[in-house]
Amino acid sequence: MIKNIIFDLGGVIINYDKNKIINEFAKTDEEKNYLMEKNFKAPEWEKCDLGKITNKEACDLINNRENNIYLEMTKDFWQRWYKTQNINEEVVEIAKKLKSKGYNLYVLSNMANSTYEYFRAHEFFKLCTGIIISAQEHVKKPNEKIFNILLNRYNLIADECLFIDDDDTGKSYEIANRLGIQGRRVIPNSSEDIRKELGEYGIKI
Repeated sequence: MIKNIIFDLGGVIINYDKNKIINEFAKTDEEKNYLMEKNFKAPEWEKCDLGKITNKEACDLINNRENNIYLEMTKDFWQRWYKTQNINEEVVEIAKKLKSKGYNLYVLSNMANSTYEYFRAHEFFKLCTGIIISAQEHVKKPNEKIFNILLNRYNLIADECLFIDDDDTGKSYEIANRLGIQGRRVIPNSSEDIRKELGEYGIKI
């Protein structure tokens, strides 16, 4: 019996689309490619998610490595990319209904400190019994350790948990399911697919 709903943030609670973010900052194809290849895919991105460096440090490292080729654009990107995203209020309404029905809500997300600090005041987080953010734990999905941190810290029974995540690699679900946590990948930014998944597990809202 499902008692606990575990939410990812980016692509689930927070609308997240790399191409839309890039279009906010870049005008030419060359600039867009630079943001994707030299920023999103840079090792500094993961280091931010792991809480090893700040956004400013990531920006400085990238600019130095790339000879300041897009100095101002890169600064602008790292200062406010996450501020271009918004909360998926339809999913928050689903969370509220789940809470009202007695389900315990949790967060398990790969996220940099700056992004979490920006969004944490939103009412969604007040609904949550527990929140695990990779930058605070210095480990990220799909590492099994972060799932065990969640289960152990909040005394959760794995098969009583439903995991809602848009991970397109399948690795996070492979680990979660192996631990006994239930769930499947949901379509990014889709409240409709979240409702569908809940229904698949007998949860009606």
